[in-house]
Amino acid sequence: MTEEVNIEIKIKEIERKLEEGEITLAEALKKLNALKGEYIKTIQKVKRHIKDPEQSWHSYIGKKFEKIIFNALKGYIEILKKKYPEFQGLVALTDKDITNKREYEVIFRKLAVKYGEYLLLPDTDIVIADYNSSNPWESKVLAIVSCKTSLRERIAQSCYWKLKLLSSDVTKHVKVYLVTRDNDEDFALNYDRKQHYGGKSRNRIIAEYELDGIYIVRDKFPKEWENEKVKRYDKLFHDLLDLIKDGVSRS
Repeated sequence: MTEEVNIEIKIKEIERKLEEGEITLAEALKKLNALKGEYIKTIQKVKRHIKDPEQSWHSYIGKKFEKIIFNALKGYIEILKKKYPEFQGLVALTDKDITNKREYEVIFRKLAVKYGEYLLLPDTDIVIADYNSSNPWESKVLAIVSCKTSLRERIAQSCYWKLKLLSSDVTKHVKVYLVTRDNDEDFALNYDRKQHYGGKSRNRIIAEYELDGIYIVRDKFPKEWENEKVKRYDKLFHDLLDLIKDGVSRS
């Protein structure tokens, strides 16, 4: 068994335990992070052409993070559909679902941003929609969920798309949520950082002002760091339920 295959087996086992409810989302991500050293050693051994194994890890784990969040949301929606008959049209979709599956072309149209003669899809990791299979044009896009392990300069991207969605009557109702590991602790209240505003970083202030919700997937995120916009990840499900109830009732 090669080192690469061995890591994939370990990751699939983590995903299985999460899907079956044996571990929490935070525990799953913690176990994934514990594989970092093994992953980097494997890259250095079997893929010597990769100059920056550390960056390779960040790219790899970022994709896994998005997949795990997607599966968590998809599982939650399936639970809601069993509990609430009126929620049968709820779907969690990836950008590939929207661009490649013909039945979801209407979701693309209802989410696309117009640039002159062109319609472009915003950067979307996950889309939550109420899909009407009998009359697709009655479908409604409820929210975009962006998944980031850290922000760095990318907070501007999420905020940009939120502003573009607000600029059209067709898309102004779409909520934009951010789910993040916050590896760089942008959302921590830290009065010791060189540049802060009441303990808040520049990125946190921008995200709070522009986005509809930011959910932190970290074990250590004290309650006093939370507010009406920045919350621990488990509160995403409660907020989504409120959004879904409101969205379905207005459909």
